[in-house]
Amino acid sequence: MKKYIFIIAFSIATTIVAQESNYYFGVSYGKSFPLGDFAADDIANSNSGFAESGNKLDVYGGAALSEKLNFTLTFRYQNFDTDIYALVEESKTTKVEANIVGSSDDWKTYSLLAGIEYKINIGRKFSIYPRIGLGPILVSNPPFTIAVTNENANTEVIRSSETGFGLGYELGIGLKRDIGNYFCLMPTFTFSGGFVTIPDVDTTIDNLRTTLDYMPKIITFNLGLSLAYKF
Repeated sequence: MKKYIFIIAFSIATTIVAQESNYYFGVSYGKSFPLGDFAADDIANSNSGFAESGNKLDVYGGAALSEKLNFTLTFRYQNFDTDIYALVEESKTTKVEANIVGSSDDWKTYSLLAGIEYKINIGRKFSIYPRIGLGPILVSNPPFTIAVTNENANTEVIRSSETGFGLGYELGIGLKRDIGNYFCLMPTFTFSGGFVTIPDVDTTIDNLRTTLDYMPKIITFNLGLSLAYKF
């Protein structure tokens, strides 16, 4: 009798361990690289973002919808330095004799992306997940100040920092490598961005101020390493 009880208990325990986890929760940190107009440093291009490589932090989770399909939810924070040196150098092309100095802050984005991923098994413990996500995004443009000084006059250009709302997106692949029964590595390689309007951005040249809506073309390539808990 004890023999049969042991066999039944062992079978149940083995089945539970062998089952695929239905949920996961993790944190990812990595690099973000601006692309296109977002990275451009041409002062003649009104869409130039002068953004440099930055960092990203993801807090994410997933739930199984079927054997191959997962629902995903990701909160993402990104920040990018502004290439104020390039902006100053571009300004010097039209004011060669002037002394020009500048200062600036970072681009910042916050997004909440819901999506799906499809599981492709590569061996017993390794899988690839093509993925797509959509959701709201908040973007804060960096303020900057450029002071132009020459023999005849002093000019100061100031742009304000505001926050705009729009639609964010993500497209790419994730990898999954199981570490025991409860943890896994889940690096990601994705393109992400957003369609955003930042309202009422002030640009002041000396004491003359103009206010316009700003529509930056946000697009980035992201690399992230992460650790997730399965349950």
